[in-house]
Amino acid sequence: MLISISTDGRVSQWQIRKGFECADLMKLKRVVTKSRKNKDGREGKSEALISRHASGLCFDFSPKDSNIYLAGTEDGLIHKCSCSYNEQYLDSYHGHTGPVNRIEWSPFLPDVFLSCSNDWSIRLWQNDHLQPVLNFFSSTKSVMDVCWSPTSASVFGCVNEGAIEIWDLDQNTLDPIIVSVPAPGVKLSCLTFAINSDCILVGDSEGQVSVFQLRCMPSVAKDQTEKLSRLIEQTLASQLSKH
Repeated sequence: MLISISTDGRVSQWQIRKGFECADLMKLKRVVTKSRKNKDGREGKSEALISRHASGLCFDFSPKDSNIYLAGTEDGLIHKCSCSYNEQYLDSYHGHTGPVNRIEWSPFLPDVFLSCSNDWSIRLWQNDHLQPVLNFFSSTKSVMDVCWSPTSASVFGCVNEGAIEIWDLDQNTLDPIIVSVPAPGVKLSCLTFAINSDCILVGDSEGQVSVFQLRCMPSVAKDQTEKLSRLIEQTLASQLSKH
């Protein structure tokens, strides 16, 4: 079975039986922003929709429930969807102000996921909260890809158009611990961690895949998952106290 997402708004399931059969799991619909009231109290104009369908750019299935997946859209929204219910979203996550290029669930905390966007940001989310828990900004470039480390709960990597970044939330939540700038004119497009070595693989606009070894990385703490969980709990508690 193969799942695909497209800018025509379709999340499709493909199966090879007697032929190559396709069925839609969901047709992503644009969410209309609520109209704001004018100074005189009257309702203002709501957003005009050129198309009812939202352009899908990325998705990832929940590690806890294979029936649940997240879909990122060109509108900047992330929608939680179910394979068994295609009429409407289960939830919608608001935070990005540009197209969502990548979503990935944490391999260590199954209720936590990362997203990246053309709005220059990476955002960390908790499944039950529709606003981001943590926001990461390090440049004024579109963030094309983000990926969790398979060996450390607090580490993730990302590529924007101008650099490779490695973040360790146990060390610093404001800045990446490693930044590598490519050759002039090369735009980075995707990144993944190697499973059996301390390396990352990075794709670029020249059609090349480069392998980088991660050196001088902090040792992985035994309680890394608990530390990330505490950081998220403390951040959420701080957000609640401000409201």
